[in-house]
Amino acid sequence: MQVNTQQENMTAFANQQTYDLFAPEALLNPYPLYKQMREEDPVHYSELGYWVLTRYKDVEAALRDERLSADRTALFLNQLGDLDVNLIQNFIRVNSKSMIEKNPLDHTRLRKLANQGFTTRAIESWRSIIQNTTDRLLDNVQNHGSMDIVSDLSVILPGLIIAEIFGVPEAQRANLIEWAIDMGTFWGAPGSSNIEEYARKADLAAAQFSELISQLIEERRKQPGTDMISLLTIAYEEQGFNLEDLPSQCINILNAAHLTTADLIPNGVNALLRHPEQLQKLQENPALINSAVEEIIRFDTPAPFVFRIAKQDLTIGSKDIPAGSVIALGLGAANHDPEKFDSPDAFNITRLPNEHLGFGPGIHFCLGVVLARMELTVCFTTLLRRLPNLRFDPDKQAIPRHTSLVFKGYDSLPVKF
Repeated sequence: MQVNTQQENMTAFANQQTYDLFAPEALLNPYPLYKQMREEDPVHYSELGYWVLTRYKDVEAALRDERLSADRTALFLNQLGDLDVNLIQNFIRVNSKSMIEKNPLDHTRLRKLANQGFTTRAIESWRSIIQNTTDRLLDNVQNHGSMDIVSDLSVILPGLIIAEIFGVPEAQRANLIEWAIDMGTFWGAPGSSNIEEYARKADLAAAQFSELISQLIEERRKQPGTDMISLLTIAYEEQGFNLEDLPSQCINILNAAHLTTADLIPNGVNALLRHPEQLQKLQENPALINSAVEEIIRFDTPAPFVFRIAKQDLTIGSKDIPAGSVIALGLGAANHDPEKFDSPDAFNITRLPNEHLGFGPGIHFCLGVVLARMELTVCFTTLLRRLPNLRFDPDKQAIPRHTSLVFKGYDSLPVKF
């Protein structure tokens, strides 16, 4: 499948206003730009070479539309520009077998197999892992009076948790986090001129990640345990599936479990500290934590865009979109659509109903949603209980991430307590 070039879509682009999604102010706070796009041109053909949807109804429908392909191989190749495609051969090999890139019926059978790793018994064991890991990380900073929410907590916590759930040896857990970040940066449609560097890092990470997981699969075949790799290995063998494809599914789950949660934690801390009345409400009534987590996901979505490729010509919002076109589904914009949410730009931890698109409806609904919600509720409950005087560090500047449309978070968020 070929991605349509900007020139081929020029008729759609002509005479339209441009919106700079990579402008520093847009990456810092994209919601005013999303609002402008939603009001002026909700199905917009961008100079970046793809269509951008910003209305809730369009995004939700697109997430369920089987005329849109989840296989983004053509998009990754397009990101390379004139660079040699062999630069990302390992990344493409691993990613192309991943469930997140598959369409029905392949996606259906892979999802059914992946669910074998999320048994009731496994889920029940996760809470103690999450609690113990959170406490251990906070123990490291408790007496310092200050910390960086990102480097001391959020970038480490989900990686350690999912590594333990998968039974990854402790000596490899730091590598796991680094590989997830390197693969995720390229996967997340970076807008930087450093695309070659991102591509090389992603490809090396994919090769090393795949080698480690293949080794662990072989070990668990001989001596299975209760970890997720063992459960998935057993499921693959019982169903007669090729174990050579399993590393891609494991990497998919490992990366997904790490990247979005790593951003949700600082995004949530930032939202709570910027809305002290909501923070106080949560501190006074900890039972609101589940509702607060859903609002954090809606208010500052960690994955504001997902990409799809049109498998055929189609029409969205009176715009004719040719087959092969790349379409950016604006989850973050949809989650602030006033047609769906009352006072969408208000942060309200008691918001009901809250039918946000943070986990994406449809067949690609987040596989790890139970784990993500559990991590966030345990993390925020523990953080606010142990650090009740949490506040921004007035002497240090927060550093929002500024490389990707797909992931929104922070590189640094210094706080005091």
